[in-house]
Amino acid sequence: MDIGFARSLRQAAATQSEMNPYTSVKSLCKCFVMFVIFLTVVLLGSIYQNPLMLEMPYGYFRKKVVHAKSHTLIQQQSSDCKNDVVEGTITPVASSKTYVIAAYLDFRGGRSVRVLGITQRSEYYELFCHFCHINSTYTVQAEMQVHADHFNFPYGTTDLLCDLQEDLIPTFVSVSSGSESRDVPSVVPYLKINNIREQLENSPPTEFEYEFVVCISTMFGDYNNVLQFVQAMEMYRILGAQKVVLYKTHCSRLLKTVIDYYEKLEFVDVVPWPITLYLNVSSGWHFPEHPGELHYYGQTATLNDCIYRYMYRSRYISLNDIDEIILPVSHKNWHDLMDYLAKDSWFFGTFIFQNHVFPSTKEYEIRSAPYNDWNHVPGVDMLRFVYREPNIPNVDNPTKMIINPRSVVKTSVHTPLEFYGEQYWVSSEDAKLCHYRAPKQSELEKESLIEDSILLKYESELIKNVNHVLREVQLLGPL
Repeated sequence: MDIGFARSLRQAAATQSEMNPYTSVKSLCKCFVMFVIFLTVVLLGSIYQNPLMLEMPYGYFRKKVVHAKSHTLIQQQSSDCKNDVVEGTITPVASSKTYVIAAYLDFRGGRSVRVLGITQRSEYYELFCHFCHINSTYTVQAEMQVHADHFNFPYGTTDLLCDLQEDLIPTFVSVSSGSESRDVPSVVPYLKINNIREQLENSPPTEFEYEFVVCISTMFGDYNNVLQFVQAMEMYRILGAQKVVLYKTHCSRLLKTVIDYYEKLEFVDVVPWPITLYLNVSSGWHFPEHPGELHYYGQTATLNDCIYRYMYRSRYISLNDIDEIILPVSHKNWHDLMDYLAKDSWFFGTFIFQNHVFPSTKEYEIRSAPYNDWNHVPGVDMLRFVYREPNIPNVDNPTKMIINPRSVVKTSVHTPLEFYGEQYWVSSEDAKLCHYRAPKQSELEKESLIEDSILLKYESELIKNVNHVLREVQLLGPL
């Protein structure tokens, strides 16, 4: 309400009060009723303009969303578009130092197609988006947004925003470089535009294919931590995940057998990630201590792509590494935990969990193997380690997240970069991010560690499930 208008109401009320007390009360009641009507109209108008607000308590959005009724989906495309659609996940843009990954329709902040990619940060050049129509294309200049968390590496995760200029919604887009001409190159690969149907709905989905999806960023090298991988997959299933998405560059032959098993169950989706064919990637996070052109095999690029791939298919997405598990303290599974966290926090779209390191080296092993036949399976047995390092006060402690994907625009590894709503920092009394890895504080003696048996409440079920999988992939003998 306008401040001057409110002041006039108070003055009028004061004048009426001096003249006639009954009239004063009557006038105030009228003003109150008018104010309530005004607030109701504003609220209903906001919800109408922004149907994503209807998704509460799973996300709170403030920006206007464009309505589906003003758009028409193109059902038929020219043969050029269909014949030139790329199938891979990494596509170089000719005559540039940019690689595109996938394209997604995104009306949350405007009318645009968001093309996820990776680009060289120090060189500026114009990029153009070519939208494919039935008999023609039209071209717009792309707005390049390099993500802030590039960890000082020469290349960084990038969003190319391509604004739509017509009511028709194309289903393919290509990206080209050039400083003088906006003409479509003679040979240009097209990306299929995803999330069209979901974005053209009048409101977000009320039912989802999955409640929880886990995004595992990158698997590379000759990764062979088979036992911990199986334990992690089975823990995710126990906790309530229906899908794990794995961006894979390479792994050992033995682990591939295990991954193939989970793929056949449709529990794991493998996204090929051949980033090493295009860039010299780092195997660490800090430049120049860890040399390379791109941070940690393109970790942030894969996390952002995973969010958009499953944005409208999953109610929640967990972003964590394969050696990390978010474990509830008082609840049995993620469903119960998130119901508990969300009941008083409808405007939170990101739930951040504090890291707790369980050092998984021999000198910290304080428990014999619960199942001795696992001894010949390569990898870490998380059930052996029930002591964790104390977190150091006033020192940055890496975190991981469970998010409402419809509330996140850009993310880094540990926190989102651009998002709607608020962040909820989950207390360690409610849940912990349990990280089974090499010691972070290697100078600590065992006596300085904290006993924490949080994983053991799942021990019986976990052992049974892991044994079943190991038998299925012929790494364990019959019963």
